[in-house]
Amino acid sequence: MSIRNLAVTTLLALSAVLTGCSSNADAICDYRKECFNSDLDTGKCADTINDWVDDRDSDSRKDAVEECADCVADKSCSEVLERCIDDCFVVP
Repeated sequence: MSIRNLAVTTLLALSAVLTGCSSNADAICDYRKECFNSDLDTGKCADTINDWVDDRDSDSRKDAVEECADCVADKSCSEVLERCIDDCFVVP
């Protein structure tokens, strides 16, 4: 494999990982804005979550963010409060 192919493959893999984290954080922040705080800056919220994931123990934190985002997907605010507290409690 050439260096160019390796570089392109690495960049694509990295962007897929970063996009996954970002979209999960975006889903959580969109839910928080809709259900708790209509003035929430979702960009800052997502940055906080992504910084938390990157801070330490990122695999565990990444899994927590993914589980929370999966839980809040396509649920009403009351359903999320009822079903997702355990999955989302640790996410800042």
